[in-house]
Amino acid sequence: MNSSDKQPVKFSITDMSLEDRPREKFESLGPDVLSVSELLAILIGSGSAKENAVQLMQRVMKD
Repeated sequence: MNSSDKQPVKFSITDMSLEDRPREKFESLGPDVLSVSELLAILIGSGSAKENAVQLMQRVMKD
């Protein structure tokens, strides 16, 4: 298996520290400090069984 075949490791948003979670970061620091994928993750609300919302948006934006 080459590196492009590897799937990202699934971790939940709740595994992130509070200050790194997109919604909490948005509420405390405002939208200007969030990445586009974090802002989109807030909009979609949840990810899939394989990836959290931020990972999903990073993959969608990369494609």
